[in-house]
Amino acid sequence: MKLKNIVVLSVIVVLLISILQQIYFGYAMGTIRAKTETTLNACFKKAFDRTVDDQVNNLPLPEGTVTHIIYMPVNPGETPEEEDFSFYTSQQTAAILQEVYDTEIPLDTLLMNLERDLRSDGVDGKVYLRISDVQADTILQMLPAYPRQGFLDMEFVSDKAYLNKDKGIVVEGQVIFSLRQGNLFSRQFWATVVIRCLSVLIIIGFFLRVRSLQRQQINIACQRAEFYRQAKELEVPICQVKSDMVSARWMPVYEMVKKLLASVETTLTHAKQENARINKRRVFRPLLWSGMAICGIFLLTVLWGFFFYAERWHEVLHQTQVAFEEAFVSESWQRYDRLHQQLSAQGRPTSRLTGSTDYPAMQLDSLLGIYWFENDSVGNPQGPHIHTGYAYVKQGGLYMNENARVRRAYTNQYYFVTMGEPYIPLDRQCMDSLFKVRLHREKLPAGHLHFFHLDGDSLSSHWSSIVTPSVSTRNDRTEWMQGVVPFSLSYVVGTDWYLFLSLGLMFFFTVFCIYIQWRIARQQRQLEQFRRDFTYAMIHDMKSPFQSVLMGAQIMASGRIDPASEKASRLLTAMNDECDHLLSLSARVVMLTQLERGELQLHQTDIALRPLLEDLAAKFSLKATKPVTFSIDCPTDFHITADAFCMREVLSNLVDNALKYSCESVHICLSAVRTNGNVYLSVRDNGIGISPRDRRRIFGKFERVVSGSRATGASGFGLGLNFVWQVVRAHGGTVSVLSDGRSYSEFRIELSSHQASVAS
Repeated sequence: MKLKNIVVLSVIVVLLISILQQIYFGYAMGTIRAKTETTLNACFKKAFDRTVDDQVNNLPLPEGTVTHIIYMPVNPGETPEEEDFSFYTSQQTAAILQEVYDTEIPLDTLLMNLERDLRSDGVDGKVYLRISDVQADTILQMLPAYPRQGFLDMEFVSDKAYLNKDKGIVVEGQVIFSLRQGNLFSRQFWATVVIRCLSVLIIIGFFLRVRSLQRQQINIACQRAEFYRQAKELEVPICQVKSDMVSARWMPVYEMVKKLLASVETTLTHAKQENARINKRRVFRPLLWSGMAICGIFLLTVLWGFFFYAERWHEVLHQTQVAFEEAFVSESWQRYDRLHQQLSAQGRPTSRLTGSTDYPAMQLDSLLGIYWFENDSVGNPQGPHIHTGYAYVKQGGLYMNENARVRRAYTNQYYFVTMGEPYIPLDRQCMDSLFKVRLHREKLPAGHLHFFHLDGDSLSSHWSSIVTPSVSTRNDRTEWMQGVVPFSLSYVVGTDWYLFLSLGLMFFFTVFCIYIQWRIARQQRQLEQFRRDFTYAMIHDMKSPFQSVLMGAQIMASGRIDPASEKASRLLTAMNDECDHLLSLSARVVMLTQLERGELQLHQTDIALRPLLEDLAAKFSLKATKPVTFSIDCPTDFHITADAFCMREVLSNLVDNALKYSCESVHICLSAVRTNGNVYLSVRDNGIGISPRDRRRIFGKFERVVSGSRATGASGFGLGLNFVWQVVRAHGGTVSVLSDGRSYSEFRIELSSHQASVAS
């Protein structure tokens, strides 16, 4: 993958992660806000009902005394929800207690009840009561004293509860979340701040690391350019050196080689200094920043998954609890109706009321004047309609800690005690059926009931199942009941698949981001290896030959050996070989440059291949430093049409590689075959092989250096195979490599039929 693509993908992925994280934060904040508003309203209504009921029950009146009539206007044929009816009539009761019984609602008690209910439901903000005059639009009182709200504070206000509707006096519950304190909103807020900081760190880390890569690439490009310049300029001075060697002019040879060596030394010194400077500025901190940031986002992604799961779990818990309580109320009404019908059939009183004050009678006359009912021609009621009940003193405010539904069910059960009748036990089968019907209506998993007698036998909710708070099925509190619903990840994913799909995408993006970091680190390591090996290769392929020639010229110029001796002959041969090596290197560089620019002119002629292969085998057998054998599989009359110099250099490079990357004893097979009109030339060795990963890239320029020495200690600039690939491609052919990665390598050149012919 190119560096430019890595940069673009990195930025896109980080931006996508940031956008998705912001979407999740918005969803989470919206969910928490909605949950907080719902919880605040429910807890405020519950606390207000309990406080007002306590007022009624604390009146100095006998138990069962009716204090007033409660009512709620409804549409004909409708029955209000139990909690709505309870909250509406509690506001009526608060006004009546104030006007008729001279009893003010205790705001401290209301605040205490509200705080306790909110804490039990997980709302951890600061709780206030706000008393207002809605007619004058003014705040009359704040309980406790209201501090100045901070810039980052979040405020939630409950529904209004009228203390006196005629005067417009209302009370509201208020919760304030300070983002400076440890509450749910502050944790979410700082989580998104952390997400943004992590995203910025990732982007900064990416850009710094990419900048480091670009700096290394520029440095390597400069080294390449300098090497190209020097290699291309070698031909003239080296030819002059060879000419002077033939003439035995050793001092000019010495001076010329010394000058060339100094130029190479200068290039090497500059390269080493640049490498040291880059190594000194290695980007460890950006790597640490980006790595930690990606790990942080990865962890936050996991936390979002847990958050979604937990939110869905609490939502299903609430739905299950409502279904369970509604089933409990419905079943208790059935038992209540059975006792009521039984008492009516026996002609016995069915009311639990023992007396009344004077106010209900006065109230009844007033209500009859307002709500007068007549039927239309078909018998349906017309005009306004109300749902009524009685407020009366109950024994010690029984069950006031429960919500309205459970209070209603307990009140129905307590009817048996009030009427002095034997208790009718809960119908378990009916209760189970009612519970399952309501679960099915809410599209929840099928559940069951759990009954127990001791508190230690109760069940607790956990992540794989939901258990409702227990309710007592008997007035003496000897038997308890809970609703249990299984809860699984598959259910959550099935219902909220879109959230988890996007979460999975973000998880994939994060993993991809980690992969990109790995690719950048890998490319950086390759570039560092290239710098090190390039410097070593320059020493081996340029500096060492110059040093050998310089030393030989110095020895010959000193006159310490006889020019006609065998030792001098060997020395001159070695010096000529080094010069030929430098000329060959220069020729390859020049030819590669011409190939890249499209300036190389091929001079294709008819080539007898067998003599060429035999000549190469003889040449490399003489210069090899290890035992080597050649086998040639090529007809004597096999001819090809190609550039003779280029084709010789191509085959020479392949044989040279076979010798370099081989074991102690080398066997090289040179072959040529004609198949389906195409010619295949191959060079096969019994060396160490080439790994599949290296086979994909060894034809790149300088790629041998990046790949390393392949465990043989072989060195060089890695230009040979790139030269082979470029020349074969210029001939309209292809080159491929076969290897098992352990015991052999085979380079195969394919030339099309119009480049090859067999002499008749």
